[in-house]
Amino acid sequence: MAVGLLGFATGCATNKGGAQAKEQRVTLAEVSAPARATVEKVTAGGKVDQIDKEVERGKVVYDVEATVGGKHVEYLIADADGEVLGTEVSIPYGEVPEPVRAVAEKYFDSTNGLTAMKGVEYGETHYEIEGLKNGKKVEATFDPSGKKGK
Repeated sequence: MAVGLLGFATGCATNKGGAQAKEQRVTLAEVSAPARATVEKVTAGGKVDQIDKEVERGKVVYDVEATVGGKHVEYLIADADGEVLGTEVSIPYGEVPEPVRAVAEKYFDSTNGLTAMKGVEYGETHYEIEGLKNGKKVEATFDPSGKKGK
């Protein structure tokens, strides 16, 4: 069920906007009751890997990383009511839009070993590409037109 939801509304919890407080690693037991219920629902049949509590856009949120259906997924969940504000899911690099692939390949100077995640957060789609740059593993975020994000 969660995997089907992800296919419909994929997104991200890593393309952060606005001022933020420092992230704080928390356990599921430390998450608010509404958010905990959502975490349990969206990760049913999977495993929660880590949860970070932070402030985004003036609201307390949880950045939840999990493995569901054998895939790495992330959720951005509101503390107050448990609303899913964003999701992110791994996708094959070939499914990344051409403008994003073109810019990412220039940025990384290669197509070798690039991995991709598609995200929707606060209604905005983005693509997070990970690969080696100058010998170090880094992530770069792009909007669907290929514009590099923060």
